[in-house]
Amino acid sequence: MTASSPIVLIGGSGLGPWAWERVTPILHDHGFRTITPQLRTTGDDATPANAVSLDNWIEDIDEALSDQADATLVAHSFAGYVAAGVLERQPQSIRRLIFIDAVLPQPGRSWFDVMGAGVAGFMTSLANDGAIPWFSRDQLDQLYPDNGIGDADFAWMQQHLTAQPIGTYTQPAINEPLSAAGVPVAYVRCLRTSPPVAEVSAEKLGWSYRTLDAGHWPMITHPAETACVTMELATS
Repeated sequence: MTASSPIVLIGGSGLGPWAWERVTPILHDHGFRTITPQLRTTGDDATPANAVSLDNWIEDIDEALSDQADATLVAHSFAGYVAAGVLERQPQSIRRLIFIDAVLPQPGRSWFDVMGAGVAGFMTSLANDGAIPWFSRDQLDQLYPDNGIGDADFAWMQQHLTAQPIGTYTQPAINEPLSAAGVPVAYVRCLRTSPPVAEVSAEKLGWSYRTLDAGHWPMITHPAETACVTMELATS
């Protein structure tokens, strides 16, 4: 990896470029260049959520990488679907893919397909104008009891969080297994996420595997550790 090779950071559901504000200064201090792409309807983008699909998000990353080469793609949580779709479409732009506590897609199957009709129906019932709101404080603590997000952090996040477009759940990300792209993959599991977001047999897959003693949003709660593992894997 050269000094001009970027680290491209993509946050999970509800997050935007703002979510990496505590990580990017550390990477910059160590000489790394970063890109935090703006996905449609996240952060301050005004695109209506009911007009956004998974393909749109993959296109957004494709565009961010259009003049880049040798990039390290870092995907958190649901962004695993986005990153995998990008990898299948333009592997020539990507040097390495790093999943951080990410959902892993299955070929030819959407997130709703994988989760089943019951979950899909329940999630759809929560939607407002084509998008599912982010967690309340009570929901967050119930679903992720060791999340590590303090009240001040949660208040800061609420200023920026956006709802998840239903359309991102209804499309497959990939048609072939991730291994078909021929790009090195690493998985970072956050140990305080229980049950794990994905069951990863790194040895079987031939992936690098690391852990963080953190909840599901380590870029918020453990930015130094998140930066360190990213730098290590990006240069390995």
